[in-house]
Amino acid sequence: MRHDFSAIPDAVEVPAGRSRLLSRLYRDIGLAAVALELDLCASELEPELVAAIERGSRYLVPEPFALAS
Repeated sequence: MRHDFSAIPDAVEVPAGRSRLLSRLYRDIGLAAVALELDLCASELEPELVAAIERGSRYLVPEPFALAS
C-alpha cells in the first residue's frame, strides 16, 4: 500500500519543533547524573542549579538523592 502524503502536506513539510519542556527535562537529568557521579556539594552550587539537579534526580533513582551540604 502506498502512502499518500499529499493529503496531509503539513505533516511532511513542517518539521517537529523543539520542545522546551523536553530540553529542560534532559538538561536536569544530565545535571543530576553528573552531580551524582561526581558527588557534588550543594553549598558550592548556585540555588538554580541545585533545584535543577533535584528535579532531574527523580528520574535517576527511586528516592531523590540529597546533595552533600
